[in-house]
Amino acid sequence: MTYIPEENKYEVLKLKNLIEKLRWGIEYSDFLTPFAIKYAVEVLLKNQNHILHKSWGGYVGSERNILALFSRDFEEYVENLTYPIQKILIEAKNNLSHRQILGSLIGNGLKRDKIGDILVKENSALVFVKDEIATYIVTNIDKIGKVNVKCSLIENNQIDINWFINNNSKRIVFTVASLRVDSVISHGFGISREEATDLIRQMKVAVNWIYIDKPSYPVKEGDLISVGHHGRLKIDKVLTQTKKGRISIEVLRFS
Repeated sequence: MTYIPEENKYEVLKLKNLIEKLRWGIEYSDFLTPFAIKYAVEVLLKNQNHILHKSWGGYVGSERNILALFSRDFEEYVENLTYPIQKILIEAKNNLSHRQILGSLIGNGLKRDKIGDILVKENSALVFVKDEIATYIVTNIDKIGKVNVKCSLIENNQIDINWFINNNSKRIVFTVASLRVDSVISHGFGISREEATDLIRQMKVAVNWIYIDKPSYPVKEGDLISVGHHGRLKIDKVLTQTKKGRISIEVLRFS
């Protein structure tokens, strides 16, 4: 992992500083992209044998997570780590979107790395944030765009997170001539093969959080494909081969 996309350079730099800062005890990062966590584990922490790590984003399967770094002296406390994460329920009378919510929060002066995943279902959303901004949001945010909203802090068992999670993906089935990444992206997002190729050449496509530059890169069952400005695809199942030799696959598309 030598290539660091421009949008990830700042969080990688902050991680380097956090690792250098840790001598004893526990340090928590801000919310990180999957790329940054993978880079930290495979590159920055590779030879740091005195530092252990865990990550959590507020629920199983979260995309943006906080990385906990701790010295080996604290290994016995690892199962009881308290991550600085709060859950906020946003309710409205109109349907909400991820883009609207994130745009409004950032428009109110909040930084992206203080905000984790945003799970939206119709006219409500569950937002994971760092402790330090939770009170501000509940106290000051009463509009998302032009829509009036109510923001409330949520405790662990007050809401079924799966109700939100299941709304954030769509299961689709299609056939491809081969399991080339450009072909899967083209069919998965309904864009042309040429557009998919351009995105790959521009280093805007990652497979399992590693950026690739070859349209012919082979993918397989279980792989997660991230495409800039489009979303993510997970190859859930490679099904049967058709009579014409095409491969039928089932994917989960995340917006």
